[in-house]
Order: sequence, then structure tokens, then C-alpha cells
Amino acid sequence: MKSHSRDARPAPDVDAVTTLILQQAQLSDADALATLARSAHSHPWSAKQYRDSLESGHICWVFHAPANATPGAIDEREIAACCVVSRVFDEIEILDVAVAPRWRRLGVAERLLQDIFSCLPEDVARVLLEVRVSNRAARGLYHKLGFTEDGRRKNYYPKSDGSREDALLMSLVL
Repeated sequence: MKSHSRDARPAPDVDAVTTLILQQAQLSDADALATLARSAHSHPWSAKQYRDSLESGHICWVFHAPANATPGAIDEREIAACCVVSRVFDEIEILDVAVAPRWRRLGVAERLLQDIFSCLPEDVARVLLEVRVSNRAARGLYHKLGFTEDGRRKNYYPKSDGSREDALLMSLVL
């Protein structure tokens, strides 16, 4: 069994969040996105899934940390967070959100989503997503951003013990 070691670099502070740079991911970022996903999710996307997603026209927004965000601690290409979105007509669906463990609890996900929402074309009327029922932190963030719960998908997400977990369907009218 492979063990995951914790990142020994010092955690960034809240001020470092303001230095994160929003960019669209490229196919060449797929391996780094998969590494981020493995650190953030129990059932992460693979590099192939990120490549397939980008090739199908989805947009993956990333927050890159500049080299000087935390002196001596951050690689210029470090991806602090990512969000994959798909557009269908006048709606955007959030397919994946991941925040690197050392960037959590600093408001990174909130800022990432707010920055993405501010970049959306004016004709986008609504944002959709689904979230694990057990993911209280994400649900709290989505409620804070104004999302409402619209429904539930029974037994949607796999759990590590082989059972399944419900997904909450949420939406935000822009």
C-alpha cells in the first residue's frame, strides 16, 4: 500500500492567497492536475481524465502560486487549486473543484469560484454542481456563495468502503 507523505513545506498565509494567479489549464498541466486531485479527493480524476475533459472543450481554471507567494516555499508552477467547468447553452456546470491540502482553510476555493464567476460571459444565467452529502465544508462554501439545494442523486458517489453516497444537486442563479 502506497502511503502519501505530507507536504513538508510551510503552509502559505492568508496574504499569499491574494497573489494566486488565475489561468486556464493546458493539456500539459494534466499530470499536475492529477497530482492535485490525488491530494484532494478520495476518488480523484486521472491525468487522462483531465486531458479528455480539456480535449472535449471543458475549461479548467487553475490558481498558480507565484514563486514569491511564500518565500522559499512555493514552486512557480505549483497549482494551489483547480476548477473544471462545462458550458451547455446558458448554464455552467462545475465538474471538479480541488484545493491542495496546504492551501485549504485560507479562502482559496471561495476566491477561485468568485474569480471564475466574474469571468463568465454575460449570457450565462446559472451555475450547477453536485456535491457529496458528507462534504460539509464544500456545502457550506456553496451556500455562502448563494447556491441553493435543488435535489439529490441517490447512491451517486463511490465511497472507499465500497458503498455509495448521495450527491446534492445545487444551483446558483447569476
